[in-house]
Amino acid sequence: MALHWLFPTPVLQVDLEPDKDAAAAMEAQLKAFDRDVFEHPEFRMRNNLTGDLLGRAGLDQLHRTEAFQWLNHALAIQVESYLNSLLGPDHGLEVHIQKAWPVVCAREGGTIESHTHRNAQLSAVFYVRTEEDNSSGELEFQAPENYFSHVMAIPFSEAAVSGGVFAPKQHRLLLFPSDLTHRVTPYQGQATRYSVSYDLAITTPPGQGREMRVPHPMDWVPLSGFGSA
Repeated sequence: MALHWLFPTPVLQVDLEPDKDAAAAMEAQLKAFDRDVFEHPEFRMRNNLTGDLLGRAGLDQLHRTEAFQWLNHALAIQVESYLNSLLGPDHGLEVHIQKAWPVVCAREGGTIESHTHRNAQLSAVFYVRTEEDNSSGELEFQAPENYFSHVMAIPFSEAAVSGGVFAPKQHRLLLFPSDLTHRVTPYQGQATRYSVSYDLAITTPPGQGREMRVPHPMDWVPLSGFGSA
């Protein structure tokens, strides 16, 4: 008997090589976030910190900081390669960074529960600092519940057969569809782990809207401008 996997979900994995200055700048930025936020009494007992959930201005805007310009550039190259592989070089789409935020997993048992990023089309994770030879705290994907016509879901262990579990590695980048359910399994380490997450939106170029494509934000008109004064 042969089991063939049809309609796989495309997940890009690539190990990047930032120069020493770029790597140090990213780690310093997340170390400061860890120090300034995680040690605050309000958050000290958490097993993770995700900057987009803390309700503080600017914590989901890492892509605007100098420390992450190298990663923005590297991500642009990888996203273009991803889209070219799926749609061909003439796909005519533009990709926008919606937000990027720090993620800190605590030393013993840091985890993130299953979720999706419904605001975006593509999401990325980049591991800024991990422990060498420590594969705990994997990024684990789950097949959607309607994968078998609403009859059953593929459990995590079975999804792994088609590449559903990805081990963390320092400076590894993962790119995947945002509506793919994922979680971080418990991380066990001697030091906290630092990563950064991106949410990306895919649109047409300005003035080139097409059916079934999201038009460029420059073509949008805020409806609030038509409201009563």
